[in-house]
Amino acid sequence: MRKIMAAIMVLILGCSYAFPLHTTVAAKTEMYVNAKNDIILRVEPKQNGKRIGTITNHSKVTVLSSSNGWSYVQSGKSKGYVYTSALSKQNPQAALTTITGGLTPKDGLILTYEPSFLEKKKETFHVEKEDEYTYLYNKKSHLYPDLSNFTYIEDGKRLLMGVSSSDFIFVNVPLPLKQGAYTVDSSMMFEEQKVLVESTTKTISVKAGTFKNVVILRYPSGSRVYFAKGIGVLKITGKNGETFTELVSVKEGK
Repeated sequence: MRKIMAAIMVLILGCSYAFPLHTTVAAKTEMYVNAKNDIILRVEPKQNGKRIGTITNHSKVTVLSSSNGWSYVQSGKSKGYVYTSALSKQNPQAALTTITGGLTPKDGLILTYEPSFLEKKKETFHVEKEDEYTYLYNKKSHLYPDLSNFTYIEDGKRLLMGVSSSDFIFVNVPLPLKQGAYTVDSSMMFEEQKVLVESTTKTISVKAGTFKNVVILRYPSGSRVYFAKGIGVLKITGKNGETFTELVSVKEGK
């Protein structure tokens, strides 16, 4: 009898060790890659495991099992291991498609544009915030160096940017802004414009650098205004893509 029991135990233990790691979770789960960049798919759950390929950031994967900080996933026809910390149940792309604010420059920044907003020359502005108002000062202005040149207003209900103390407005749209949806711009005094929120997720490069999750507003004329979070206007282009305004430098103020 003891020999029979020992044989059974050996059989059980042998079968248990034969099970692969990715059988620790039976249920399949849909999750999303939520990392800084695309992630690596590996043959085994090891940092130096052989690479199978990469999985695009924010894409959906099927999680077959998870254990010890690694998840065995399927992406398309490929199966392999990724870090569990790189996965999320929430769709990060969905969150990015709706923008509720944060499109005005951060306090203390020094922004240089060339061409600038109203003149085809290089112009540098110092950013100062006061509640929902954000002011751009050209401190080398000969006429009024102590007065702001341009003003942003963002109060949770709208985003406005225009010439300070005037009716000259570049952008005046309600918040939130949703990618792919139309909104109404009220910057023109006697006429509203139907504006397409062309993107809230694109990566755009200008002379000042590369910016992610840029909001692009496309107007009926074909002109576009590009906003980056914490920066404000990146550039303004015409219907044929010609550049009217472009950010060429961003610095932290002293």
